[in-house]
Amino acid sequence: MAPVITAFYSVFEDKLKKMKQDIKQELDRPVSDRRKAWLKDQLKEAKSMRDHLKMMKKDMRTEVCPHCGKSID
Repeated sequence: MAPVITAFYSVFEDKLKKMKQDIKQELDRPVSDRRKAWLKDQLKEAKSMRDHLKMMKKDMRTEVCPHCGKSID
């Protein structure tokens, strides 16, 4: 697997927070007024972003054993 670039972690994290707020606002609307296609796309993208952030966070771990130098999980 190719290494994940973690430099933009905070940018993606902020984008996910904004997406969650937008989704919450949409869900607060009455069911008849909701944009169902938009909501479905946003939920799909938010889940993808969440998974990507988890992968980035895992790659950002710098905990290393002081004796052998291997990553501590």
